[in-house]
Amino acid sequence: MPNYKLLYFNMRGRAEIIRYIFAYLDIKYEDHRIEQADWPKIKPTLPFGKIPVLEVEGLTLHQSLAIARYLTKNTDLAGKTELEQCQVDAVVDTLDDFMSLFPWAEENQDLKERTFNDLLTRQAPHLLKDLDTYLGDKEWFIGNYKGTAALETNDLISI
Repeated sequence: MPNYKLLYFNMRGRAEIIRYIFAYLDIKYEDHRIEQADWPKIKPTLPFGKIPVLEVEGLTLHQSLAIARYLTKNTDLAGKTELEQCQVDAVVDTLDDFMSLFPWAEENQDLKERTFNDLLTRQAPHLLKDLDTYLGDKEWFIGNYKGTAALETNDLISI
């Protein structure tokens, strides 16, 4: 098993999906969290100057969804068939579209809070309704994974 080192801010954000995957698959990793004050010194040392990154066997992987896909590649989380893999990617990309709307880097705290509240009160219900419609009467978005470990609903809400 490779050694993994995840580098991200001391917050959930874009690295949280990676942490959930590590937890779900029971994979040990180093969760290296950096403080905002250290960011200007670290940023120039990273691919494209962005985090999260995952160090694996001397390589530095970047982009949270690419890392998530790498970690789930040979598991049922990625889908058992190419069609299921496409369905998984579509759900993940739908959620990523929504996450991208948030003003993560906004410095004006009043504007940031108003935008967050607007997204959570006006747009999130529509997204959740669409996801519920897509789920239908199934237990899982893709596949049938009865008997496997699952994250608690409260864990998913905290993303």
